[in-house]
Amino acid sequence: MKRKFALILSAVMAASSLPLTAYAANFKDINNVPWAGAETVINSVADKGLLSGYEDGTFRAKNNVTYCEAMQMVYNVLVKTGVAKSMDAVEAYAYMGTLDTYQVPKWAQMAVAYGLKNGIIDMQLVATKFAGGNTAATREDVALLFGNALGMYYDKVKDAAEAKKFADYWSISGERLVQIDLLKRLGVVSGDNYNNFNPKKNINRAEMAVMLNKTNSILTEGVEESGTITNITVNENKYYNFTVRMTQGGTENVMATLGQMPVYSGNTTQTVALSSLNKGDQVSLIRSGNSVIAMRVTKGSTAQSKYDMTGYVDSYKNDSLSFENENTGETVKYPIKSGAKIVVGGQTVTRTQLKTLLDDHYKEHAYAGIKTTIEREKQNGNYEDVTYIEELYITFTNEYTRVGEVKSFSTNSVNMKFIGSSSEGTYYFAANCEYYIGGTKSTAAALKKLADSGTVYVKVTVNADEKVSKVIMSEDTFDEGKKDTSRTYKVKSLNDKKLVVEENKETTTFTFGSTNPLDNITFYGYKGNDWENLGNVDKAEAFADNTDDTMYCKVVMNKSNKVTEIYLSTDKQAWNKTSDEKRERKGTVASIQNDVLKFKTSSVSYTLMDKYNTKDSDNKVKNPLKIGSTETQSKKLLTRLANDSAFELYAEIAADGNNKVTEIDARLTAATGKLVEYDQDKKRIKIETSGGEYELITTSKPKLTGEDDKKFTLDDIATSKYVGEKIKLGFNSSGVVNQFTLVNGPNVGSGLTKVSGIATSAANGLQVDGKSKEYSFLSERKMTLRVYGSPTESLDTVKKMIADPNVKVYVEAGLDDQERVETLNVYIREAAGELTSCDSDYIRIRTASGNKFSLDLPGKVKTCNVKGLKQEDLEDGNADNKGYTVKVVLTDAGVISSITG
Repeated sequence: MKRKFALILSAVMAASSLPLTAYAANFKDINNVPWAGAETVINSVADKGLLSGYEDGTFRAKNNVTYCEAMQMVYNVLVKTGVAKSMDAVEAYAYMGTLDTYQVPKWAQMAVAYGLKNGIIDMQLVATKFAGGNTAATREDVALLFGNALGMYYDKVKDAAEAKKFADYWSISGERLVQIDLLKRLGVVSGDNYNNFNPKKNINRAEMAVMLNKTNSILTEGVEESGTITNITVNENKYYNFTVRMTQGGTENVMATLGQMPVYSGNTTQTVALSSLNKGDQVSLIRSGNSVIAMRVTKGSTAQSKYDMTGYVDSYKNDSLSFENENTGETVKYPIKSGAKIVVGGQTVTRTQLKTLLDDHYKEHAYAGIKTTIEREKQNGNYEDVTYIEELYITFTNEYTRVGEVKSFSTNSVNMKFIGSSSEGTYYFAANCEYYIGGTKSTAAALKKLADSGTVYVKVTVNADEKVSKVIMSEDTFDEGKKDTSRTYKVKSLNDKKLVVEENKETTTFTFGSTNPLDNITFYGYKGNDWENLGNVDKAEAFADNTDDTMYCKVVMNKSNKVTEIYLSTDKQAWNKTSDEKRERKGTVASIQNDVLKFKTSSVSYTLMDKYNTKDSDNKVKNPLKIGSTETQSKKLLTRLANDSAFELYAEIAADGNNKVTEIDARLTAATGKLVEYDQDKKRIKIETSGGEYELITTSKPKLTGEDDKKFTLDDIATSKYVGEKIKLGFNSSGVVNQFTLVNGPNVGSGLTKVSGIATSAANGLQVDGKSKEYSFLSERKMTLRVYGSPTESLDTVKKMIADPNVKVYVEAGLDDQERVETLNVYIREAAGELTSCDSDYIRIRTASGNKFSLDLPGKVKTCNVKGLKQEDLEDGNADNKGYTVKVVLTDAGVISSITG
């Protein structure tokens, strides 16, 4: 159980919004609580403002706690301990409409919004349990809230072994087990006198006081115990015994097996080898119950200080080690120096033993840390620097991780550019691969959508079969990829051999060469209030020399202490402005509130600038903002469109390192409103929504859909005949209106007779619901036809569908005064046959009658139950021509709900 970051105590205080009184200790009914120590615990949480009493001075310990109250208490303890910031009002605003719909009390909405934003609760729980604000919470659901909150800082364990020790664990909802397991390991919850957890029982205020008190202690004090290693013994190269002198007195013997006990470096999630630990290292012991399950090195040997480079052994041949750098993904080959120290599993070995051990463990990954030295040697008549391995430490593991920027992502593989390197690698997913966006479990399809939206980063865990077992995608870089020295140096000299800097009169030299190639270093210079890529070291040297002012720099290194970036500036405050490359993002805009832009597929917030489309001294446009759907190009209009529910707004942005938007290219993709005016000559249409009137650009002849163009023309719309009618607009890729659909067309009130039901074929038309009456079709040119569930617009194809016994078709037919079909809405309900091909948009089948039909494929099919066929296969087209016989069922709206076979 590791703390995921150092918890910093804060004086942040947020007033409790529970509908109770202010905090007050010494409640007059405190003696009504039967268990020992109750008075101390209850008064403690009251004094801290975590749980309040009532106006009459009572605490009412046996009263049930509602779901809204429980979430408010969790929110209070996170904020008051300083580990979380108060919910931002702008961010909370996005949830308020929904919370009002579910009648969540106003006093609880900020806490509930915080819970939704941070994954502590989901909308389904809000809709079923928080609605109305009066439902009493169960013990297992409160454990869910506390477990998810603490899960942001501590690891959960899938097997939930501790939770399964409860006598009634079988009655705990399966999805709650891991949260209850975490709380039990942390000591937040325990069983009753019979070791029952009682998950379905309502929780009362006294029990909540205990959970709040323990959670507060964990968040402020932690659960780890510190000490110093005084002795280390190793047996069979894999069994370690550490003797630790505890800070609070006494000693602890910690037994650790290679590959089973993680050792973390400081407050990071980076693990270090057991073999890297030394006597004198200060460590903290992380417990689960009475057992030590992990250690953390707080002062002493770490992978960063001990090794020049870490990674995985590719091969060992002719006294040279081929080695894949875990940071850059590049493979290098170094000879092992005569007399080098070689340690495998904590035991010193010879070169011969090293080869034997590598051969014996060929099914595992050999994780290595190396320390190098450079010797000046004469080779081929010239003196050259030769890098040797002088220390080598190896442990064997079943999996390893890789971090990089996503170059391409599909549902079965990812190609990434490694952090700090120009190298790329492709990794393929295992059948049981798990997918995450940040800390939230997700799907391969969702990760692909996020990857397609802009620059994202990925961390993969690769198993012994060289397949990825876990994928984590993030919009931000992973911490272990780089480390910034956070120091500002004065530059003394820079050339293609080294960078010499000075800080507090001490000189530091960064040497370039075989161990830190220049090709892996990017140089930036601060010019004109912005950072610019200088291209190479020669231009960086010229930039540093071309000034009489003091030149400052910052150096960024990866975790192997290799320089990856160097920033140069005469402005010492430049780094407070930005030090990152331009970021790009694209997607559908969710909202723009108080100049903060958010995308629907992203949790990152982007801040708008004060002004766009300004011009510099050369009359060039700076910070361009474009809205392809309109003539007006203003931030005000962009904000209106983004926040008006009648529109769907797509945007591509560029942002600096502080997520400030420097460029915007936006366009509408959908719109619905009341028709105000259509001007064919000026190619303009004006519509009215709840947010006001908007004038949009149209093509010369927008397409008319869903109506008979002899009754419904562009000339009609240009008259006052349809003013006030609801109209849907379609847009092309430039954001220009190219399609009109009147929701209430000219057929309304025309007196058409309508029939509906399952269609069967007739001589020149159709029958409905098996009745003998036949309805003939008008010609395709005269008939209005809409087909739901298929891209077809052909009457001939519809006739084949109706006649095919393997296709079930529901129809809504409008009949003229001679009972001929004049309008026809076709809804495909079922289709069965051989799956011939598919892609992200359509699935195509061939029925037993030999007919071929295409069906619309949504982003996610609710049920896909065909042996060997996966959702990812459908989306990527990997199911083509594999002979699957399937039955496709569609909803009333023409959307595929299931594929079975």
